[in-house]
Amino acid sequence: MQLAALLRIVVACAGIAMGMQVPKKDHDAKRYFAVELDTSTSSKPLADFITQHKQLFHYEHSVRGLDDHFVFSIDKKHDFASAIGNFNTDDEQLFKRSSGFEDVYDSIMSNPHLKSIQILEPKRLEKRMPVMITDDDMYGRDDSPGDSSQKLLNEATQKLSINDPTFKEQWHLINTFNPGHDVNVTGLWYEGITGKGIVSALVDDGLDYESEDLKENFNSKGSWDFNDNRNLPMPTLYDDWHGTRCAGEIAAVKNDVCGLGVAYDSNVSGIRILSGPITAEDEAAAMIFGLDVNDIYSCSWGPTDNGKVVSAPNKIVKKAMIKGIQDGRDKKGAIYVFASGNGGRFGDSCNFDGYTNSIYSITVGAIDYKGMHPIYSEACSAVMVVTYSSGSGEHIHTTDIKKKCSAIHGGTSAAAPLAAGIFALVLQSNPDLTWRDLQYIAALSSVPVNENDGNYQDSALGRKYSQRYGFGKLDAYGMAHFAKDWKNVKPQAWYYSDLIQVNDAIGATDADKVIKSVIDVTEQDMNVSNVERVEHVTVTVNIEATFRGKIGVRLISPRGMISELATERNGDRSMSGLKNWTFMSVANWGEKGTGNWTLEVFSFDTEGTKNEIKFVDWSLRIFGESIDAAKAETYDLDKDYAAVRRDRLAEDEKKKTTISSVQVTTSKAASSKATSATKTTQEPETTTTSTSPTSSAASSGDVGEGKTEYKSDHFGAYFMAVALIGFVIVVLVMRYHRTPGGSRRRRRRDEYEFDIIPGEDYSDSEEETDSLDLGERNDRPRGSEEARDRLFDELHAETLPDYEEEMFRIVDDDHEEGEGEGKKPQKSKDETQTEDAAPSSSQSFSVFVPTNFAPLFGRHRYPLSPAIEIISQSHSELEDIKLTLATSSETLFDTRGFVSSYN
Repeated sequence: MQLAALLRIVVACAGIAMGMQVPKKDHDAKRYFAVELDTSTSSKPLADFITQHKQLFHYEHSVRGLDDHFVFSIDKKHDFASAIGNFNTDDEQLFKRSSGFEDVYDSIMSNPHLKSIQILEPKRLEKRMPVMITDDDMYGRDDSPGDSSQKLLNEATQKLSINDPTFKEQWHLINTFNPGHDVNVTGLWYEGITGKGIVSALVDDGLDYESEDLKENFNSKGSWDFNDNRNLPMPTLYDDWHGTRCAGEIAAVKNDVCGLGVAYDSNVSGIRILSGPITAEDEAAAMIFGLDVNDIYSCSWGPTDNGKVVSAPNKIVKKAMIKGIQDGRDKKGAIYVFASGNGGRFGDSCNFDGYTNSIYSITVGAIDYKGMHPIYSEACSAVMVVTYSSGSGEHIHTTDIKKKCSAIHGGTSAAAPLAAGIFALVLQSNPDLTWRDLQYIAALSSVPVNENDGNYQDSALGRKYSQRYGFGKLDAYGMAHFAKDWKNVKPQAWYYSDLIQVNDAIGATDADKVIKSVIDVTEQDMNVSNVERVEHVTVTVNIEATFRGKIGVRLISPRGMISELATERNGDRSMSGLKNWTFMSVANWGEKGTGNWTLEVFSFDTEGTKNEIKFVDWSLRIFGESIDAAKAETYDLDKDYAAVRRDRLAEDEKKKTTISSVQVTTSKAASSKATSATKTTQEPETTTTSTSPTSSAASSGDVGEGKTEYKSDHFGAYFMAVALIGFVIVVLVMRYHRTPGGSRRRRRRDEYEFDIIPGEDYSDSEEETDSLDLGERNDRPRGSEEARDRLFDELHAETLPDYEEEMFRIVDDDHEEGEGEGKKPQKSKDETQTEDAAPSSSQSFSVFVPTNFAPLFGRHRYPLSPAIEIISQSHSELEDIKLTLATSSETLFDTRGFVSSYN
């Protein structure tokens, strides 16, 4: 039986491999659903599922483009058909444990290879249709072209031999009525940047590939008709003109028909999905069709733009888009361009549209031929850029179906493909750009428009941002040239917060109340998440309400940037609230991300509607550039990255505790060794400092701009430091053993509480160039010093003074003058300035020695953390000799009794 099941799979896969054709669906008789199984290592889980449930389910085909998803069906007349529902996908129509079929339910749910189930109900996606221009929209139209702009038009016509009859009407290419309000593309055309080699797929209602304006640039390999289940996407319905008009904006060829496209040498393909009902599986397949061919997917559609709908793509569609940005364009990522929506006149917001507020899409709003914001164009914090479309009495002029030209194209439907055409020029200019790099370039090269409108804010990118206009209007020439020298950013990384429970309410009598909740993102959070800086921010909320359109949600970043996530929609009277709804913002692009992220929930109840709101919970996600490209991961929509972050924090804390223990142990061992090497009972107070776990976290957690690696391990560094110290000690011992009289001097020197190490002379004196060369002699003759040492040893070998005498007493520098018997001598001005230059963290000790002992100390340096002051005393004359060793400054003494300082 399993062999037969496998055979059916092979046959089905072979059919799909030959194209995208699948068995025609009969939604009247069957209920379809997609099953996600873990088949990464074997196809056996699928064969077992087919065999086990063959009496109930019929295997249809694999999900096109997603290897681990498979489509099944069940007869609608079967009693179990109504029980089939979603599992690990959407919150609606959940899989139920139906009476009489408990064993079937338990068998499915206990399958260790089952990951999700998605119901495939037919639905229709809506085109962003052009908005009719009313008489009120005709104000101020100037039909008189300017002389300078007319000159630009004539120049382009002559230089490029443009004979297209409606080219002079294509104001979005060269605006002769309002100079400067166009896409600024002719300079690129003169340079040969016309979109060659780039393919834009119009995911729409078809494409008239027989049009004289499009057939030369049509790409059949990247095309498919998902409505009629065939290869070529020819429009067949009376209103199937939308996709053809959009395609003309991008790639209408330079000829004698209609106008020309902004990237007139690029190619276009057609993916037809808007001419009838489709399932989520069809939609998912469409979003990744021809990934090896199509570079850009232009999408001028979405949920209904009436200000009442809250809708997002099914999980299977989200996974398809993730596959697109991960695998498309040779792993550089497909470019998804979405129109922001035409519901602005109904108070709609593109943040209630799960396609436009996806981090994987570039959301494009519209401005008209005067650079003004048309009332239909939806605004939200997901809008990245704007470009030209209809308004103020004008439309977009482009090609049309049935050998016609169109002068009435518009809406954000026209803005999105125009942006896609500009992106084609940019990709020709720099084909190595990833999907995220293109978004960076769009944000950084766009031109702010109408700065006295749209509530612009200063972003972390050094650019202004508005939810109406995004980062500004697209400038084709500026963007393409900006892209030429662009260095790609590091791979993507992400931070997931925990789910924050709020459970606070706004009642009918306290409509002015604002509920605030804060998530503190720490430096350590970002470091273990490998996030260097912010790109996209998403907020997922659960909010109950009796009037959904009156819910207000506002996000305030640590930098103070405000994203109005939920704006008032008077037409949305739903009582279902917002269930696991995700908002998105690009306003925080470039921010560091650390600090308090504040979410405010409030009510727009200004008309006494007595709206009641309960803010249940929320979570924050930050997507951005990685700190360490080597640690970049492949994003998995199903993975709980909040749990991953918690695990990494715990691992990081464990490592820091271990390192701290090693430091303490090492310090104790060193202290014990120093104590056993001396006969003195007094210990120096500041020779050894133990590092606490807290300070360890601070020191190891700061690398540059917070670029901490959460897997850093400093044990090897500490080991090497200890080994190096041991090596130096051995070298010094060997050196002193071969020095005449060294044995006798060493007996007395061992009684000091510091080691004497052969040193480097860092003095500013040009006469002395003593240096530490691992025991080797330097270039300066040392005979006089050795003779002096031998004379000293012979005269004093057996008569060295008692170090318990007062003149050898070691006192603290803070000892008050006049206190006790030994007074500290007055320092010279130069010495005081030198001492003041030393770091404040240094601590000092004074050692009183006779003047004739100066030669013993003068040739050596003291690599100790505390400052050591040696004062030579001869009769009534005192001579200060000081040594300070610190991180940035050291003071040495020599036998002549003056202070020399070096860095």
